[in-house]
Amino acid sequence: MPPAQSDPVPTGLWVEVQQVVLSAGERAPNAPDDTARVDFVARIRGFLMADAPMGAEATVRTLAGRQVSGRLTAVNPRNPADFGNPVPELLRLGEEAREALEKAASG
Repeated sequence: MPPAQSDPVPTGLWVEVQQVVLSAGERAPNAPDDTARVDFVARIRGFLMADAPMGAEATVRTLAGRQVSGRLTAVNPRNPADFGNPVPELLRLGEEAREALEKAASG
């Protein structure tokens, strides 16, 4: 169950952050007017690195291991292609498998 809007989102949950890549004034001059008027925003999903309230700046660790900061916008975000709701156990399983393979390869 996601936390209440006023509660901080706990560390370790699967979340989505957004960061502005290009503000409206930085868009390419040949972009259509309706495109040029809005920011170009990246949506990044990962595991929350520290408790944070919705709407605040937060850092996530992606499945690729990158740490990315942005404005916290969603908890357990649904895939936009509608592959269904995320399954936290499966998200963590991939990390555990990667760690086991790296440990086995190193000796």
